[in-house]
Amino acid sequence: MFKIKHILHVKWPKNLMTYKCHSTKYASLMFSLIPRRYLNGHTTHSTTSVKQDRLYPFNENAFAYNIISKDLLPKIDVPPTEVETLEEFETIMDKNWREATASEIVKAFKSVKKYCKNNSITVEDLRFDKLVDGLMDHCEKLTYVEVVELLECLSALPLPNGYDAHNFHDIWSCLDDICCWQMVEWTVEQSFTIANLWYRLNLGRLCDYIFLLLDRLTKKADKLNKHQLTNIMFYFNVCRKRSVDFEYEYALAKNINEMNINELAVVAMGYFKTKTKIKIPLIMERMISSVCASTKDIDDIPLSAIMKALRFSFPVKLTPEIFYMLDNLVPEIPRLSELSCLHIALLSTGIQNYHSEALQRISEKMVKSINNQDKIRLKDIERILNILTMFNYDPKTEPDIFQCCYNEIHSSQRVSEIIKYNRCLVSALHYLSYKNLYSYQLMDRVLNVEYITEVYGKSAKNIPRELFSLDCCIDIDCPDYSGNRLPKLLRHKAAKWVTEFTPTKDQLKKISAADQLILDTINVTGNVVGGNNFLLIDHILPHFPRADIVVCKDKNTGKFREPPGFKEYILGDVMFPVKDENLIFYCLVIVGWHNTIKDTNIPLGMMWMKKKQLEKIGYKPAFVIWKEFLGLSEEGRNSYISSKLLY
Repeated sequence: MFKIKHILHVKWPKNLMTYKCHSTKYASLMFSLIPRRYLNGHTTHSTTSVKQDRLYPFNENAFAYNIISKDLLPKIDVPPTEVETLEEFETIMDKNWREATASEIVKAFKSVKKYCKNNSITVEDLRFDKLVDGLMDHCEKLTYVEVVELLECLSALPLPNGYDAHNFHDIWSCLDDICCWQMVEWTVEQSFTIANLWYRLNLGRLCDYIFLLLDRLTKKADKLNKHQLTNIMFYFNVCRKRSVDFEYEYALAKNINEMNINELAVVAMGYFKTKTKIKIPLIMERMISSVCASTKDIDDIPLSAIMKALRFSFPVKLTPEIFYMLDNLVPEIPRLSELSCLHIALLSTGIQNYHSEALQRISEKMVKSINNQDKIRLKDIERILNILTMFNYDPKTEPDIFQCCYNEIHSSQRVSEIIKYNRCLVSALHYLSYKNLYSYQLMDRVLNVEYITEVYGKSAKNIPRELFSLDCCIDIDCPDYSGNRLPKLLRHKAAKWVTEFTPTKDQLKKISAADQLILDTINVTGNVVGGNNFLLIDHILPHFPRADIVVCKDKNTGKFREPPGFKEYILGDVMFPVKDENLIFYCLVIVGWHNTIKDTNIPLGMMWMKKKQLEKIGYKPAFVIWKEFLGLSEEGRNSYISSKLLY
């Protein structure tokens, strides 16, 4: 009667406050790459920061569960006799339960519940075998009340060592089937009660019931009230692998004005955890206005949830409303947690614009606690660096936040986080390179071939842009570096994946607006210099996705000529200009709308880094900014490009 589910490799905590970490092989490798002086007395077990990182999602889910948990639990009868001694326990367990009824089996589970709790006996104990066998034979006869009682009983018993533990897997898999079959007979509220019990068992992501419930109620979405929709969004948050259906979003839009800030936070969790963008602006507007109305007393968890959902939805058209919300949140930054403040700052990346006062205050708050692992994780260090470098913003904190982040990633207290969040370290090193801060020690370790193979695999396709960029930056900014490098063949293969093709007029792929900007710039530049044969269009700095336009001018004649000395380079090389005092090498950097701060002509941080590095290797770089270029007439465009080639 029961099914054997496919055994998924998921993390199952022995209890809700422990975390199963990475494999021994990976941990061994990472520790071999860390100086021994950091490892004195250090183990791979969870540190305070790792515990805090694991606790936060549980606090978040517990908060959401408290909002939605209004279970219509049926009256559960207390068994007339409860087992109190070992002899009574073994007597009940030793019966032939295959000949019993479903009701008798449920009563047996209830009668031993208290004894098992007091003596830490789990259902994987072999003495439960006969009782579980009886349940397997009679599970299809369970009533709704008995299903609830069994799930309640399971959640009250000590948790076994894993979801696939002996007996435990058989019980919950069997009950999962029964719940799926009987769901059609239950009311919406009864279905929610069962779903909540699955959540309390920590099996919400594994059971089929919640997924089936979300599918089934899609057709009834427009009939659900605000409380029921909040429940639905909580289950999306629990499942995470299923995107939010538009039917639910449409129903939410009709009820959104009735929801309070905490219910909106549950809705936000459902969107963010399933990586679903909010499509209806009204929902985002309501979230923003609710935060504005609650700034004085809003808690960290609902605020963080709403900030994350807004960021993921890229609400560029709501930038004025978001800035007004941030104006109201700035005075509250001192009382909010560092994690909440970080999510406020991260909202800038979703609208590609930043609120300078909020970012300044948050940077000052972060730098004060940068050494406190309970408050700021390695992931948070990487994220604040991402925000600051994205907008080329220097808050000029005391002490300097960039230097503090640099020092902190070298701290021996961060070793366990470096092992756990291996990609965060590479990203942090990449963002620090924007400020010309390079750690030869850590770069030598992350560019180790064995490390790269273990973390990213052998395929060049999997090499992240951040790691590729670090290797390229060595050629430009680190002439005295002598540590590990990407193998040449791997680097040239990876370059094909991290760079974008240069568009042509006769390409098969449809020409996008970004492509047209590049083609127009090439065409105008060709007209200015006397022909496209005087242009070199290539990835001069391969760690930036878009190609640049190189123009060479002879100082003696004042005329443009074909750029010499580039035939020896291939894709993946940093292309240095030839050293000739009689030649000037201009490099036109095309800055599209995705590379500028929204509604301005100010380039993002990566463009400023590109300009700085081009200057360092001998070019005269100039920005061709879309907002300045596209609105010009043909004559105006010629004059615009000519002005870039004069200095």
